Amino acid sequence: QIETKLRPRNDTMTDIFFAGHSPLAEQSGEELFLQNCAECHQEDGRGISNVYPALAGNELVLGNGVDVALVLIIGRGEMPSFVGAMSSTEMAKVVNYVRNAFGNQGELISAEVIQSLD
Repeated sequence: QIETKLRPRNDTMTDIFFAGHSPLAEQSGEELFLQNCAECHQEDGRGISNVYPALAGNELVLGNGVDVALVLIIGRGEMPSFVGAMSSTEMAKVVNYVRNAFGNQGELISAEVIQSLD
Protein backbone atom coordinates (compact mmCIF):
# COMPACT_ATOMS: atom_id res chain seq x y z
CA GLN A 1 0.00 0.00 0.00
CA ILE A 2 1.29 3.41 -0.92
CA GLU A 3 -0.13 5.24 2.09
CA THR A 4 1.84 3.10 4.56
CA LYS A 5 5.04 3.83 2.67
CA LEU A 6 4.39 7.59 2.58
CA ARG A 7 3.28 8.27 6.11
CA PRO A 8 5.69 8.39 9.05
CA ARG A 9 5.42 5.68 11.69
CA ASN A 10 4.23 6.53 15.23
CA ASP A 11 2.64 9.80 14.14
CA THR A 12 -0.69 9.89 15.98
CA MET A 13 -2.16 12.78 14.02
CA THR A 14 -1.26 11.10 10.73
CA ASP A 15 -2.79 7.82 11.95
CA ILE A 16 -5.99 9.65 12.85
CA PHE A 17 -6.05 11.35 9.44
CA PHE A 18 -5.52 8.13 7.50
CA ALA A 19 -8.03 6.26 9.69
CA GLY A 20 -10.67 8.87 8.87
CA HIS A 21 -11.21 9.92 12.49
CA SER A 22 -10.98 13.31 14.08
CA PRO A 23 -9.38 13.67 17.52
CA LEU A 24 -12.72 14.90 18.86
CA ALA A 25 -14.42 11.68 17.73
CA GLU A 26 -12.13 9.49 19.83
CA GLN A 27 -13.72 8.00 22.89
CA SER A 28 -12.24 8.07 26.35
CA GLY A 29 -11.63 4.99 28.43
CA GLU A 30 -14.56 5.97 30.62
CA GLU A 31 -16.91 6.25 27.63
CA LEU A 32 -15.75 2.90 26.27
CA PHE A 33 -16.20 1.33 29.72
CA LEU A 34 -19.71 2.73 30.06
CA GLN A 35 -20.69 1.44 26.60
CA ASN A 36 -19.08 -2.00 26.83
CA CYS A 37 -18.54 -2.98 30.45
CA ALA A 38 -20.82 -1.10 32.83
CA GLU A 39 -23.89 -3.22 32.18
CA CYS A 40 -22.23 -6.09 34.02
CA HIS A 41 -19.52 -4.42 36.12
CA GLN A 42 -21.77 -1.41 36.88
CA GLU A 43 -20.93 2.27 36.44
CA ASP A 44 -19.31 2.38 39.88
CA GLY A 45 -17.16 -0.71 39.20
CA ARG A 46 -18.77 -2.67 42.03
CA GLY A 47 -20.19 -5.42 39.81
CA ILE A 48 -23.20 -7.51 40.75
CA SER A 49 -22.63 -9.68 43.82
CA ASN A 50 -22.16 -13.37 42.99
CA VAL A 51 -22.77 -12.68 39.29
CA TYR A 52 -20.25 -10.19 37.84
CA PRO A 53 -17.05 -9.32 39.71
CA ALA A 54 -16.33 -5.91 41.13
CA LEU A 55 -13.47 -4.07 39.47
CA ALA A 56 -13.04 -1.70 42.41
CA GLY A 57 -10.27 -3.15 44.56
CA ASN A 58 -10.10 -6.29 42.42
CA GLU A 59 -6.75 -8.11 42.83
CA LEU A 60 -6.46 -8.88 39.12
CA VAL A 61 -7.17 -5.26 38.18
CA LEU A 62 -4.68 -3.97 40.76
CA GLY A 63 -2.04 -6.48 39.61
CA ASN A 64 -0.48 -6.41 36.17
CA GLY A 65 -2.11 -4.47 33.31
CA VAL A 66 -1.19 -7.31 30.95
CA ASP A 67 -3.45 -9.66 32.95
CA VAL A 68 -6.36 -7.24 32.58
CA ALA A 69 -5.65 -6.89 28.85
CA LEU A 70 -5.63 -10.67 28.44
CA VAL A 71 -9.11 -10.86 29.95
CA LEU A 72 -10.30 -8.40 27.28
CA ILE A 73 -8.50 -10.37 24.56
CA ILE A 74 -9.44 -13.92 25.62
CA GLY A 75 -12.60 -13.38 27.64
CA ARG A 76 -13.35 -15.10 30.93
CA GLY A 77 -16.41 -16.89 32.21
CA GLU A 78 -19.46 -14.94 31.01
CA MET A 79 -17.26 -12.13 29.67
CA PRO A 80 -16.69 -12.29 25.92
CA SER A 81 -13.47 -11.55 24.07
CA PHE A 82 -13.35 -8.00 22.73
CA VAL A 83 -11.01 -8.85 19.84
CA GLY A 84 -12.67 -7.50 16.73
CA ALA A 85 -15.01 -5.31 18.79
CA MET A 86 -12.28 -3.00 20.11
CA SER A 87 -8.95 -1.92 18.72
CA SER A 88 -5.76 -2.26 20.76
CA THR A 89 -5.95 1.48 21.40
CA GLU A 90 -9.50 1.21 22.71
CA MET A 91 -8.57 -1.78 24.89
CA ALA A 92 -5.65 0.20 26.35
CA LYS A 93 -8.01 3.06 27.16
CA VAL A 94 -10.42 0.71 28.95
CA VAL A 95 -7.64 -1.07 30.87
CA ASN A 96 -6.07 2.23 31.92
CA TYR A 97 -9.45 3.60 32.96
CA VAL A 98 -10.38 0.53 35.03
CA ARG A 99 -6.95 0.39 36.65
CA ASN A 100 -7.22 4.05 37.71
CA ALA A 101 -10.92 4.48 38.51
CA PHE A 102 -13.07 3.29 41.41
CA GLY A 103 -10.24 4.02 43.88
CA ASN A 104 -7.80 1.80 41.95
CA GLN A 105 -4.27 2.88 41.10
CA GLY A 106 -2.28 1.12 38.42
CA GLU A 107 0.41 1.71 35.85
CA LEU A 108 -0.68 2.55 32.33
CA ILE A 109 -0.46 0.05 29.49
CA SER A 110 0.12 0.97 25.86
CA ALA A 111 -1.79 -0.11 22.77
CA GLU A 112 1.47 -1.58 21.47
CA VAL A 113 1.74 -3.93 24.45
CA ILE A 114 -1.87 -5.04 23.98
CA GLN A 115 -1.35 -5.55 20.26
CA SER A 116 1.67 -7.77 21.02
CA LEU A 117 -0.57 -10.03 23.15
CA ASP A 118 -3.22 -10.59 20.47
